[in-house]
Amino acid sequence: MNRAAAFLALGLGVLLSGCFASDRPTFAPASATQPLEAGRYALFEQYGDQDKPSEYMEVRRRADGAYDFINEKGATNPVSLHPIAGGLHVAQVNVAQEGSDKKGFGYALFEIGGREVRVHMVECDRQDKAKLIAAGVEVRGQYECYIDRVADPAAFFAGLKRSEPPSRMLRQ
Repeated sequence: MNRAAAFLALGLGVLLSGCFASDRPTFAPASATQPLEAGRYALFEQYGDQDKPSEYMEVRRRADGAYDFINEKGATNPVSLHPIAGGLHVAQVNVAQEGSDKKGFGYALFEIGGREVRVHMVECDRQDKAKLIAAGVEVRGQYECYIDRVADPAAFFAGLKRSEPPSRMLRQ
């Protein structure tokens, strides 16, 4: 799961096991904010070398209120950030990639403070299953939790258990 935070934070477009996903966007574009500064970010993995970044990415603001996260190979994924309780933002990552059959959205929690972004993964297999089902989550397997029918995604994500310690991104 340590690479999961890295991949989701980069918006590389991979729905990874243990993470929440949806077939359609659950946050409206109008609720997106742009708390990140544009620029180059170094990515440090959860359990990796904290002195040497595992990768770099470029973050660019878009006119529609989202961002483009561009990895070192030039792959671009749209990412929108939506504020929730506790000063966190839900990153809604469009995982559709040109030339791929991958479609849908993946989610992580961003804790933004100055130049640093702490990336918290929210793993469906570590949540209370009864609460998930009551909230409208479709559990498709041990690691497959789809949130398309969740009525209030902001409140839902604010109430989830999240990973510690998180991965982090540091603006250069």
